[in-house]
Amino acid sequence: MRKKSFELTKGEERIMEFFWDSPTPLTSMDISSMTDEFNDSYIHRLLNSLLKKEMLEINGIVKSGKQYARKFIPTITREEYGAMVMRDLGIKDEKALAKVAVAMVQQ
Repeated sequence: MRKKSFELTKGEERIMEFFWDSPTPLTSMDISSMTDEFNDSYIHRLLNSLLKKEMLEINGIVKSGKQYARKFIPTITREEYGAMVMRDLGIKDEKALAKVAVAMVQQ
């Protein structure tokens, strides 16, 4: 079970965006080919951190050349993550949620 309260770093959030936008599981090599924001070792650290936080799960292994790579999928949607962040900020009741909806539409 996921922790009741947690924070993702900006790097972890950025990695999660790749998973949320992808219709298929991704490997670290896939992410590396999609961005030059992070080097390969940092991508591995972020993936392991997201696994530990139970934001990702392993969804198989694929062979690439002489190496094997784990494929990952997100365990929650972008919307579920947004709801968790809002809850952690104290936005829990209908009145507060309505104010958030109005603010989102105005932006």
